[in-house]
Amino acid sequence: MAFEIIVTTILLIFCSVDIVGNSLVCAIIWKNRNLRAPIHILLFNLAVADGVFALLITPKLIVSLNIKHPEGVAGTVLCRVITGGAFAWYAAICAIFTLVAIAVERYFAVHDPYGKRWNLSKRKLKVMITAFWVGAGIVCIPNTMYMKLNDGRCYENFPEEWTNTAYTLWITILVFVALLLMVILYSRVVRTLWFKPNIVANPVSSQQKGVEKVRKRVTLMAVIVSVIFGVCWGTIQVLYTLHSLKVFQLSPVVIAISNILVLFNSTINPFVYALLSENFRQKLKGMVPRPKATTVHATTELQNIEVRIATDKSNIPDASTNTSTSASQE
Repeated sequence: MAFEIIVTTILLIFCSVDIVGNSLVCAIIWKNRNLRAPIHILLFNLAVADGVFALLITPKLIVSLNIKHPEGVAGTVLCRVITGGAFAWYAAICAIFTLVAIAVERYFAVHDPYGKRWNLSKRKLKVMITAFWVGAGIVCIPNTMYMKLNDGRCYENFPEEWTNTAYTLWITILVFVALLLMVILYSRVVRTLWFKPNIVANPVSSQQKGVEKVRKRVTLMAVIVSVIFGVCWGTIQVLYTLHSLKVFQLSPVVIAISNILVLFNSTINPFVYALLSENFRQKLKGMVPRPKATTVHATTELQNIEVRIATDKSNIPDASTNTSTSASQE
């Protein structure tokens, strides 16, 4: 009983921090026009997916640990919609797609600074994000279809054992393909930003140095978020794949740790943004009521330039939007 209480307490803390943190990220991006660059719109979608995941996965974990699931028609509906966790994984898969999109955005922001090869316009972003949610729903159809209620337990009950193994392998392949894409893209970005010599005919201006510094910071933020995802999800998927192949038996302790890792992954992201993004910290402080002062907001010259660029671009058709300039906003 003590074990269940400890795990439930940790899960509730993570869930609360997750929802509050990701809600703040969404509010900051929504209220500030200078945070409407492609990278921030993708971070907004990631925060939504993380918050929804925490909101929907927590009832499943708490019910499975502490109480017996109600039976009957109401219990079946509850199992398929909430306590089974099917819709929570729907948000999790969307988060995976979004992380890959962030890696792609970072790659082109660095390697195609003038948007000659690929331009991520607002229209493309809308199509991409819609496709992420629709695609996540398609991926999770089997999980939703075969969610069953039996003897007070809500769990996936595939018609054949091989279908359960196949579905687990499919999700594992999806996760590791996403990780592979992120590793390839970020390795090239990191090499260009940190290790490739910058050979130019003219001296680099202070503004160019400032833009490069911001790009490095935003890229570092995206890399750290992806690394945390890889550690948490990679560990879980390996364990569940070995379990489905009868190579490894999941114990209650391992299941509890895996559940905590999943929530930790979506909970920690807002803290990464706050630690590595000065702009996010400033906007967060601005949301906290404070006595009026005559001092001017501490916005750097680079940020002022980027705000004007973003404002000018909002009046230009999507097809001509310069992705790399907008993406250089912190």
